[in-house]
Amino acid sequence: MRWLFLVLATGLLPWALAFQTEPFGRIEHRYELTLGVAAHNLTTGASVFYRADTLFPTASVIKLAVLVELYRQYEQGYLSPQDTVVLTAGRIYPGSGVLQHLSVPRVLSLQDAAVLMIILSDNTATNLVFDRLGPHHDARLDSVNATLRSLGLQRTRMLNKPFGFSTRKNTPEARRYGIGMGTPRELMQLMIAMARGRVVSAEASREMIEILKRQQWTEMAPRLLPVEGDSLQLAHKTGAISTARCDVGLIFSPRDTIAFAVMTDHIKDPRWSVDQVGNLAVAEAVREVYERLHVR
Repeated sequence: MRWLFLVLATGLLPWALAFQTEPFGRIEHRYELTLGVAAHNLTTGASVFYRADTLFPTASVIKLAVLVELYRQYEQGYLSPQDTVVLTAGRIYPGSGVLQHLSVPRVLSLQDAAVLMIILSDNTATNLVFDRLGPHHDARLDSVNATLRSLGLQRTRMLNKPFGFSTRKNTPEARRYGIGMGTPRELMQLMIAMARGRVVSAEASREMIEILKRQQWTEMAPRLLPVEGDSLQLAHKTGAISTARCDVGLIFSPRDTIAFAVMTDHIKDPRWSVDQVGNLAVAEAVREVYERLHVR
């Protein structure tokens, strides 16, 4: 009966399911980490899943949720892309990004800060945007997470803002996952909804995808894809902490569109380098997704 259920639910016999997922098991074993994969071809309807319902640290991928909530507040008229934010010495945060290296004070548009939050994963820009989403830290988190729930993401949540030591929530989830947690399946579903124009509005979805297409961190998802040969465009957001790497987005080709979420955890390699094993694992998993789902 279990075999029958698998066939009815997936359209695949058990041996075919094992064939689909076995390469991801090899990647896990080779790099000694935990891997999660969810991908769906919006053109053909075919999907690939591996540990798709396991919770992983999102790292900076959770900045996607901040972007979505920002666009919701644009749509509601609470905020405007032309609103300004002021960078001062007291609002500079370490980690990724360029704003920490610029002179202050400096005035930016809210939209420019949002772009830096995504394409460079700028932590300072992220917190400039996040701090505009509500009157205090808990209210901002509540807004972001309520919007995720409204989109059907029940287990994916923002837990803290990056390097927000004075406001950090010391919950069991935050201690385990850092600034955010999520499942590959839910993050894939977010990208499917965005590709279909159902996140905030069709225009907002289009604009967010255009920002994601300008991503500057390319050491994961695009790394092993035939971007030029197959005329691919990627719209994606990366995330990285010492024990986890992930990449979530869309692969556009002339023949099809693939939504993907690839996440890792329990990485033992302490290096912050292009060839860190988490980066390699994500790159290989995305290539496997593309080879299985892409229309030739």
